[in-house]
Amino acid sequence: MATRKTHNKTRLGCGPCKKRRIKCDGRHPVCANCQKRELDCSFLQLVPSSQLLAASTSTSTQVTATPRTPSSYQVQVFRSSHSPTSSRSSFSSNLSSSSNSPPTFSLDELISVPRFLRSDDLWQTSREHLSPHLQSVLQHYQYSSSLTLATDDPGKTAWLLYVPELASHHQYVVHCVLSVAALHLNRLHESREEKKAMMAVAAAQMNKALVGYRAGLENVNKENAAALFACVTLTAVYFFRTSALDIEEIRESIPFGTRVPPAIEVDRMMNCIMKTFWGLRGALTVLIPGWQWVTRGKMSPVCSRRWWPRKNIPAGKQAMNEDEILCRIESLWIRPGQDYEPHFDVLSESLRHLRDTFALVSQLTVPSSKFPPVTAIPYSYDDTTVGSLKDRGAIFVWVARISREMMTLIETRNREALVIVAHYAVLSGRVRNVWWLEGLGANMITAVGMALGPENWHLIEWPAQVVGVDLENAFGWQPRKDNLLGSPNEMHMQVI
Repeated sequence: MATRKTHNKTRLGCGPCKKRRIKCDGRHPVCANCQKRELDCSFLQLVPSSQLLAASTSTSTQVTATPRTPSSYQVQVFRSSHSPTSSRSSFSSNLSSSSNSPPTFSLDELISVPRFLRSDDLWQTSREHLSPHLQSVLQHYQYSSSLTLATDDPGKTAWLLYVPELASHHQYVVHCVLSVAALHLNRLHESREEKKAMMAVAAAQMNKALVGYRAGLENVNKENAAALFACVTLTAVYFFRTSALDIEEIRESIPFGTRVPPAIEVDRMMNCIMKTFWGLRGALTVLIPGWQWVTRGKMSPVCSRRWWPRKNIPAGKQAMNEDEILCRIESLWIRPGQDYEPHFDVLSESLRHLRDTFALVSQLTVPSSKFPPVTAIPYSYDDTTVGSLKDRGAIFVWVARISREMMTLIETRNREALVIVAHYAVLSGRVRNVWWLEGLGANMITAVGMALGPENWHLIEWPAQVVGVDLENAFGWQPRKDNLLGSPNEMHMQVI
């Protein structure tokens, strides 16, 4: 008696394949079996309606799919049709004939999505007031940028599902979202013209956002606390990325071989670093008066870390060796024959916070393994091997904990304070595949090194070595040595 050929069972097949009791390949939005037999695949009912461009009353406007991204992310649309069946068939044919360049459709070719395919458009209220171009930027946030702002599912849910609700009541949230999405597109685009255009959009939207939510910061209450917290967090992301880009531009403008740049350029680089610090500390202006509202609301997964270790003890030999390196920094201001000065206490407190932050990161870091945690990001835990950091939020703890007096010491270029900053830069310098942190650690060390001067470079030799910064040849265009550039799969583009 002949035996039936065995196959792996799946419970994720489409309805027609299950009914016919055949194996489904699970391909979205139309499986191979249904496409071959021109059947109505049930997977089509799972396609988000916001991936389908809605029809407009205007007939002259041209709609272009979201600007070019890695090939795994493609926005598909329905062509004009008179029946649901033909619409699905047209949709599947578009999938099979994709090209490298984004397709362009006139609005006459677009129709409303059939009722049985519609789902709730969370951004509908905000989208109605945007131009077609900004609508495409908003769509990019919905299907790509929002997923790069958190690594855990609760955090992604907050940025993906709860932020639209906040945006429907607070217009400045819309501007912040558009700014970060445009900045993300700037990172993804290849041509200089496209990058410049997206940067202009990002700056314009951030300026509008700042005008809107600065007024709200004067009166943080139950109704606006979550929206303000989302905005200050997105603003910090904006500052991270733009500061790194600004320093890169300064470095490329200085002739190769320059050892110490003009003082005005050093000032510009340090201002970029301070902008990232103030951007991070901006969250405190909301959390201090509105802690109970933010931590008990829908944005709580973004700011609450109840699962973090309670005791900050270095985990492993590598972490203990690094803690010893940090301890030795204190000898710069506490040594025999050194007269006491009031700011020494500020420096010691900041160094203690830095040691605690390094210890926390070490406890949250998992060595390289075949099955890393799904919420982790690549992190170079021993400078040569890339492991996984469970929560990248840990690297920002130090900036949030240091005192206002320490910020003043950094602004006034206190030598010891700058040395501490350079060692802090190791944490962000070790992060891999996070687009809005690319180059931040390396540029921070470069800026601090130029502010310290060559006579003090030996004090930051370890941070420069860890991150891969050559202070002797820091200027002029040259290939990266720190291997911080991300890869296309960092963007989580393939989302249905």
